Order: sequence, then C-alpha cells, then structure tokens
Amino acid sequence: MEPMRGIRIIEVTTNASGPLATGILADQGADVIRLETIGAGDPARHVGGSRGGVGAYHAQMNRNKRSMAVDLKNPLLREPLLRLIRSADVFVQNSRPGALDRSGYGFEELHKLHPSLIYVSISGFGATGPAAHQRVYDPVIQSVSGFAAAQGAGGEPQLVRTIASDKVAALTAAQAISAALFARDRGLVGGHHVEISMLAASLQFLWPEVFWNHSFVGEEGVQRKPLISDFYRLLPTKDGFVTIIVVGDGEFQGACRGLGIPDLMHDPRFQTLGDRFARYSELFAEFAKGADLMTTAEVVKRMDEEGVPCARVNTLDDVLSDERCTHADGIIEYDHPQGGRLRQARPAAVFDGEANTVRRPAPMLGQHTDEVLRSLDCSAEEIAALRQAGAVA
Repeated sequence: MEPMRGIRIIEVTTNASGPLATGILADQGADVIRLETIGAGDPARHVGGSRGGVGAYHAQMNRNKRSMAVDLKNPLLREPLLRLIRSADVFVQNSRPGALDRSGYGFEELHKLHPSLIYVSISGFGATGPAAHQRVYDPVIQSVSGFAAAQGAGGEPQLVRTIASDKVAALTAAQAISAALFARDRGLVGGHHVEISMLAASLQFLWPEVFWNHSFVGEEGVQRKPLISDFYRLLPTKDGFVTIIVVGDGEFQGACRGLGIPDLMHDPRFQTLGDRFARYSELFAEFAKGADLMTTAEVVKRMDEEGVPCARVNTLDDVLSDERCTHADGIIEYDHPQGGRLRQARPAAVFDGEANTVRRPAPMLGQHTDEVLRSLDCSAEEIAALRQAGAVA
C-alpha cells in the first residue's frame, strides 16, 4: 500500500532535514521532484561512502524521487516552474530564511499562485528571532537544545554522534505534512504555511525526560530525580559489551541471579525502584563484577532466561547479520544503475502487512529534467532553449 500515491511534492532542499522528510513520504508513494542547483546539486551527494558517483548518504534519503537541475534565478525558467508548482500539493524548502522570497518562490508569492498549496519551511532557529540569520548545522542545534548536555549526564557535554537534530526535524516535518494534507482534504484549511525549526523539534523531542527537573516553574515542592541519561550505561564483559536495564523488582532480582551475584538481591541499598535509581552508579558497579567474569553470549543467554531486558552491543558489521535487524527485510538490497548493488534500511512503516518498496533509486543530478519539462507540455525546442540559456541542465 502506498498511502501517499497521487500526492506531488516539490522540494528545494539540501543536506538532511528536508530530504529525509520528503524521503519518508516518497517511500510511501508520493511523487517527489527535487529542484537542485545546476552543477553542484545537493551537497549531500558528495558526503560519505560512494561508488560510481553515487553517495550512500544521499541514496538512502532520496530514493523514489526525481531530480531536476535548474537555476531558480533564471527568468526563462519561471513560467515552466510555476506550472509545475501549480500541479503540486506540497512545496518544501530548507533554505535560509528569506532566500526563496528573494528568488520569487516564497510563501506569499506561491500562495497567491496556488491557494491550496501546502508550503513547508524548515530552518535552524526559525524565521524570526535573534538567531534567525545564523548558518546552522546539526552540532549547533545539539549544543543549544540540550542534546549535548544530556549526553554528558552532568559531566563533560558530548554530542550525539549522528545528525540527531536534523533527523528529528525531518520526522517532525513528515508528520506535519501528513497532518496538513489530512486537514486540507477534510476541508478544515486550504493551503497554508507550515514552519518547523530544528531547535523547536529538538526541544519537543528532548523535553519529556531530559527536562523533567526543569518542567516546574519555581523550586518550592519540586522533587528532583536523576535523569534517564544517568542509567544509560554499558557493561563490559570478557569479550565485549552488553546493555542491561532493570526497572521492576523482578528484573532486578533476575539480573542478580543471572550475573551470579544473588546476595545483591538482599542489599538494603537496592530494595526499591527509587533506591536503585538513586544509587545507580553503585548498582552498576556491582553488576559489572558479575559481567566481567562472563562472555557476552553468556550474559545475554542468562538474562534472556531470567526475563531481563539485555542485548549485546553490536558493531556496525554485526547489525548487518543480526536476525532482529534483518527480519522481515529490515535491511534491503537492490541495484542502482550507477552505484551497483545497494544495501539500505527499508521504509519503516508497514501498511496492511506489506512494506513499501524502492520504486526507483535515488536520481543522478538532473536525471529527470527533460522528463518533467515534457510532462508540463514543454516542446523539444523550448527545452533546448532553456538549456542553451543555462536555465536547466
């Protein structure tokens, strides 16, 4: 099932927050057309491992899309592009605030042209405010939002070593686009402007547990509790690492038995969940005494027998062969004409028991320029004139 089939999305986005958002919808059937800069295209094309001119980073986020190579500032291209935009349901951009307004493709301009168009703007800090003008990459938002502080667990701050703020913004945008389409189809609204900042999305993502000691205004009567980050630790074994999480009394007791330290069940320091949370560093040290004497496989087996949540810490290579990851085609393979055989994560959402497939591999820069122009009734002569003028490539 492709629930987004029949929805057309035009995107002027780069890097991750925009392409990943539209990529989720492309996987679900939307016709996503990328407008990329002639020559360079999306910088993400040149990031990470590659083969045959195909970058794996770009290929995951931009499969099931089409690409046009264009010069948005060229006046000859404006009329065909406006025809394309009139055919669309959604327009997504993550340029710096004001950039597309100056090119004539801002919300006000396109809303007049196409009143039912859903226009989506993704930015770092939002369109207004003291930092609206600043250039932003993921580590900047991680530092401002609390991501880095949370990883430090009260000590030296650490960045999450993935583009967490970009991805959170992308997931938020994909959901917001779906909600806007749903509202439009119900007749609640027509076209409107959806604005998402990486900072706002990150704050929303972090707030429930990272800020639970900062959610009450004023200190009176507030019972502060350790953060969940205090409990996110890995236990070393004889040959690797595992994670063990104990919350309920039964899990705690099972871990003590499985790790060969049954006397710990009666230690007065750890009798209740509150006790264990308050003294988690001490509990972790006791668990380590047992795990140090076992292999990873032994710890995992014993914890499974005791019903204690536990897992081996996979290397990246391990992930590719872990049956939990590969089950139900969690990792897929297919052929790219230029990149060869590709391995990727499958579209996560499953509809009616059937995962969506890769209808087309990520496009090469400008691969579909002529195809899209022809669909707009541009003649061969008109396309040649646009190319001669440097409006398309």
